[in-house]
Amino acid sequence: MLRFSKTVPLALTTLCGALAAPDPALARAAEETLIINANLISPERAELLEDAWIRLDGERIVGVGSGLVDVGDAAVVDASGGYVIPGLIDSHVHLFHATGLRRGLTDDYQALYAAFQAQQPRSYLFHGFTTLVELSSNPRVTAAFNAAPQHPDVVHCGSWTVLSDGFMALEEPVTERFPNYLIDHYADGHVPTGADPSAHTPRAIVDGVLDAGGRCVKLHYEEALWWPGGAPEFRLPSVEIVRDVVNEAHASGIPVVLHATTPDGHRFGLEAGVDVFAHGMWEWPGQAFDAPEPNAETVAVADAVAASEIGLQPTIRTIRNTASLFDPTVLEDPAWNDVMPPAYMDYLRTDAQAQRDIFVDMFSRLLPEDRSPSDWPAMQAAFSERYQNLIGSMVADGANLLFATDTAVGGFGWASPPGLAGYWEIQALRDAGVPLATLFSALTINNARAFGLQDEIGTVEIGKRANLLILRENPLTNVTAYNEIDRIILAGEVIDRDTLSVR
Repeated sequence: MLRFSKTVPLALTTLCGALAAPDPALARAAEETLIINANLISPERAELLEDAWIRLDGERIVGVGSGLVDVGDAAVVDASGGYVIPGLIDSHVHLFHATGLRRGLTDDYQALYAAFQAQQPRSYLFHGFTTLVELSSNPRVTAAFNAAPQHPDVVHCGSWTVLSDGFMALEEPVTERFPNYLIDHYADGHVPTGADPSAHTPRAIVDGVLDAGGRCVKLHYEEALWWPGGAPEFRLPSVEIVRDVVNEAHASGIPVVLHATTPDGHRFGLEAGVDVFAHGMWEWPGQAFDAPEPNAETVAVADAVAASEIGLQPTIRTIRNTASLFDPTVLEDPAWNDVMPPAYMDYLRTDAQAQRDIFVDMFSRLLPEDRSPSDWPAMQAAFSERYQNLIGSMVADGANLLFATDTAVGGFGWASPPGLAGYWEIQALRDAGVPLATLFSALTINNARAFGLQDEIGTVEIGKRANLLILRENPLTNVTAYNEIDRIILAGEVIDRDTLSVR
């Protein structure tokens, strides 16, 4: 359990309200449902419960046991020896992005974007994700997502919280796109013309997140080391201002997530006392892009993170999204056909491919003198492998693993389809050597605890929200079990997986 939840019990009340509120789209007369003939696997249990039954009353679990049970008037769901587990949680998504879709590459942008957004809720559910944490919410897109007849529960961090003169504020006037911005008074931070500094203090930005319905704060320590020609002028946050944000967030019972991808960023987060790292250290300054082993400095920071309580979101799919530019096999996976409309797939296989040349033109100037653009595929593959190995080592050393994908990544590439990217991330973590039991906890209770949701979701217990999966295989013995979903149970509603597919 993280620090903020030890000191502020109110956190569970405020956070769980987002999930406990009834969804009109799923409203129905209260009715008992009884799942029988199940093998129950839940993180709080030391062993699998055979011949299990789970009784649901509307959106809640009201009974759990094994053996004979009085069916009464309940609607019976026969698991037929399948494995019942909690619904999966992806703790890092961006619902407003559409994987691989970029303006200027197609005349059908709006139609493709609409088709992507219409299918997106079902695609997450198809792969068992019943709860999503959106780290930077676009209110219009999030509202549309929540208006879908069937959709995962969404917890979000409000709109972007950025530094008034930080990296994210470079794109356009901070006051327009990021009204809940933070002024770093410790570093004589920029005060936009006409701004009231008192409206952009740590307390004010936490209140802004809460007022928007957010239940976490996301900050950035982005050094932009990858910027072609060198990063432009911008400010990194002071450790003092982030500590103040952490203190104010914890006082309101919500966690702080820090985007950081370098040793300096993770060292900063450790010093500031953040709760979650969005991404691991895939950038190793002073080393080759494809150096196979981290230097002593990076190893020392990785060890410190692994020894801390801070949650680690590896988001391996983020860097593999770029690698997809050079891997034609990505779009050959037939699983795309369950999660993406046919017209969208046509776009990815045709117009979207122009991204490869754009990427090469932008970034090949960063190549060492002995490398050429033809080396990008091998370099990207090596870069991905080295990062995966680092994550595996950190988990082996005890890192607090949180399952997260960064779907849909907004950069170059097309390897971040909703739901399916989650299954690919599961496989990548297993390939990194993450034990199946650790992976199971990361997908369920670890994420629930990190965002103060453990009284609502993450385990199969009386009183919890009835978000469940029925699998055909045991996820503690075979990672492919996460793609052998028979039924999804969302707030008590039983959904056949096939009905969620595009096919």
